[in-house]
Amino acid sequence: MTAMPSPVCVSDGISRIVGGGCVALLATVGVACAASAAESVPGFAEFLAEKGIDRAGREVIEAATVWDDAVQQAAVRVLLRLAAPTELVAAWRADAVPFGAEPPAVADRLVAIRGRAVHVAPQPLTADQRELAAGRTHYDVVRIVDAAGLAADALVLDAPRAWPRGRPIDEPAVAFGLPLTTGVGPRPEAGSGWPAASPAVVVAAPAVAWTPATPLGALGVDYALFDTVVDGRKLEPGDAEAFFALLSAAGRMPAEPAGAPIDIVPLIDPARKWFATHRGDEVVIAGDARRATRIAIDEPARREQIGADHYWELFVFVPTPPLDIDGTITDRFPVVCCVRELPAGMPSGDQISEAVTVAGFALKRYGYPLADAVIGDDVRKGARLEAPLVIGRRAAWRPRPATGTANELVFGVFAALAALVAGAIAWNAWAMRRDAQRAAARARAELPDRFTLPGDSD
Repeated sequence: MTAMPSPVCVSDGISRIVGGGCVALLATVGVACAASAAESVPGFAEFLAEKGIDRAGREVIEAATVWDDAVQQAAVRVLLRLAAPTELVAAWRADAVPFGAEPPAVADRLVAIRGRAVHVAPQPLTADQRELAAGRTHYDVVRIVDAAGLAADALVLDAPRAWPRGRPIDEPAVAFGLPLTTGVGPRPEAGSGWPAASPAVVVAAPAVAWTPATPLGALGVDYALFDTVVDGRKLEPGDAEAFFALLSAAGRMPAEPAGAPIDIVPLIDPARKWFATHRGDEVVIAGDARRATRIAIDEPARREQIGADHYWELFVFVPTPPLDIDGTITDRFPVVCCVRELPAGMPSGDQISEAVTVAGFALKRYGYPLADAVIGDDVRKGARLEAPLVIGRRAAWRPRPATGTANELVFGVFAALAALVAGAIAWNAWAMRRDAQRAAARARAELPDRFTLPGDSD
C-alpha cells in the first residue's frame, strides 16, 4: 500500500487530482465526440462506404465457398474498421434488423442478435494478418443461439474476457453485427470443441455485450465494458464507457442504501486484487464527506445516456482499523463516490464535514500522485495513493445538530440537573429542620418538673 499523509492533505490531494481527472476525461471525450459528430453525421451505409467495407468491399467474403486466408484477411479488415463514435452507433442500432425476424441476408445494415452465448474460441491470424492487425494474434468467434434455436456466429476482436475459451458456456449475449455471409464461416482450431452445426449467418461486430445475473447486470450494464478498465491509474478514456454505463444504471437503483457498510480494507489493499473479481459489485460506503463537487456533463450524447447534465463527486472518509501505510498510522481512508444527486439541503463545496451513506457499484481502484511537499530546505516527492471509486444514485445524509441547537440542548440539560440538585438540597435542609424541631419537642416532653441541684435541700 502506498504512503498517505494526514486526512486533510489526502482530501486536498484527491480533489485536485481525481476531480481534475474526471473533468478532464469528460471534457476530452466529450469535445472529441461532439466535434466529430458536428463535422459529419453519416448513416450506417454511408459510414461503411467511407471505410471501404460496404457490401462491394466485402464481396470476397460473401462469395466465398471456403474460409481461406484471403477471406479471413478481408474479415479482419472489416473488424478493424467497424469502430465508430458512441452517438452514431446508438442511432444505427435503433434501425437494426432483429435476428430471426426474417431470413438472414447480407446487407449494409446491422442485425441485432439476442440470445445465449454457447461457445467462444480464438481464431488465429497468419503472419500477414497479424501485421495488418498491429501485432494482434487472433480474433474471437462467439456462437450465439436465440430463443428459437437459430444460431449466429459473431466475429469480434475481443469477446468478454471472463468467458472461458474452448468449452461450452451459457451466458446472456447481445451483438449488433454487420452480416458478412450466410454460407461458410471460420472454424476455430482443433481442440476448441467448436459446435458442428453451421450458423445461419456470420456477422462482424464491434463487441458482444454480456449482462450476467447480478444486480448490475439486471440493470442492463454490459460487463464486457470492464475489460478496458485499469486499476491503479487515473480515469482514462478506456474507463469512459463503463463509467457512464454505471452512472446511467445508478439512476435505476433504489433511492436509499440497503445493507451494512462494506469493510473497505480489501478494496484499498492492492495485494488482494479485490477489483479483479468483484468489479461491478454493489457496495455500501458510510463515512464523513469532506468535499462535494458538481461535475457538468458537456457531451449531448452522454447527457441523453444519463438523463442529466451533471453528477456529484464526493470524497468520503471511511473509518478503518488502524492501518500502517508506509510508516503512517491512520484510521480513516478516502473513497471517491460519484453520485447522480445530493439530498435537498446537504452542503456542498470544498470544506464540508457531513455524515453520509452511499450505495453504489464498485468501478476501480483509482490511483494518482499526491503533490510534492516542501519541508524546510527539502522537497519530498509526492507519494501515490489508490482510492476505491464507487458509482451510485445518491448520498443518504445524516445532518448533524447545528452548533447553536447543540449548545441550547446542553444548557437545558445542565439547567435541569441544577434544578434537581437545588431541590434536593432544599428538601434536605427542610427535613433536617423538621427533624431537629421534633427532637427538641421530645426532649422538652421528657424533662422533669424541676432540677435538683447539688446542695439544694427541701
